[in-house]
Amino acid sequence: MTRRPQRPRPAVLALGAGLLLAAAPAAQADSLETPVQRGANFASAAGWQAWSAAQADGSHRLQLRRPDGTVVTPAIPAFGAPVDPAIGTRGGADGINTPASRRLSAVYSRCAGRSTLAGCDVYALNLTTSKEEKVGALAPKTYSETVPSLTFGNWSFVRRGGGTRKGTYSYLERGRSRGLVRLSPTLARETASSQGRIAFTYKSSRGFGVQIRQSSGEGGTLVGASRLTAQPVSPQITRYRAGWLLPDEGATRVFQTRRFVGSGGPFKLTVEEAPRTLPDGVRFAAGDSAKLFARYLDARGVQRIDPAIR
Repeated sequence: MTRRPQRPRPAVLALGAGLLLAAAPAAQADSLETPVQRGANFASAAGWQAWSAAQADGSHRLQLRRPDGTVVTPAIPAFGAPVDPAIGTRGGADGINTPASRRLSAVYSRCAGRSTLAGCDVYALNLTTSKEEKVGALAPKTYSETVPSLTFGNWSFVRRGGGTRKGTYSYLERGRSRGLVRLSPTLARETASSQGRIAFTYKSSRGFGVQIRQSSGEGGTLVGASRLTAQPVSPQITRYRAGWLLPDEGATRVFQTRRFVGSGGPFKLTVEEAPRTLPDGVRFAAGDSAKLFARYLDARGVQRIDPAIR
């Protein structure tokens, strides 16, 4: 029988490679920023927001909120299952990576029928031109590609299917050097990319967990959490820190690492529980330039988190 995760009773509880610090939830005054009906999944970056909206005919549409607050439904084909978008910047063509050549895009998988795993290819929607295209470098016929994420030309995604090299991958879209790297044979459930690392959630025979890897494949694996009885969701990562949500009975708990790379190191990976929770049932959240978690999606729509989670 699967046990629900229990809130730690001591002030400090060791888990995985770091520490979880429990704290009482703070008073919450989250504000509705974007009303959304029958929404699922959620991403935000550079002032844009994206989510999946269920339609009356059983299909699903990608919806976007522009930086000026306008909500639009792009004129692209519908999806048979909820679309799981990420927002990021693609690298320039022919190895060029200048501000003028970068393309802010919503990225996601299109799958066969109503599946979210089979017959999937990675697509990108240019948020400037509203043009959708298949990302050919990530779409060989042998595999099904899912859960893509992207930051400054640094992709992460999963390959499934009949090939012998299934697993979690990174891809540097700048026309030079690294290209495609298989980071792990583990099939990630969700991915998040920064300029040089990815974070992903997974399930193994020992339970659920969160790992952090360098996109180059070099170095070791940082284990943010392992042997969990509940699935962590909405992984987030910046250049220096990572975080995720953990649904619990009556609330959704928020976990974040301290800085684990950069000047002043070497660092020991330390994980802390935020001093507040998100409402029960929240499974989708995203950050902004200053915070790992700034907004979440619930039954009413996109909520701005207040007090902020820092």
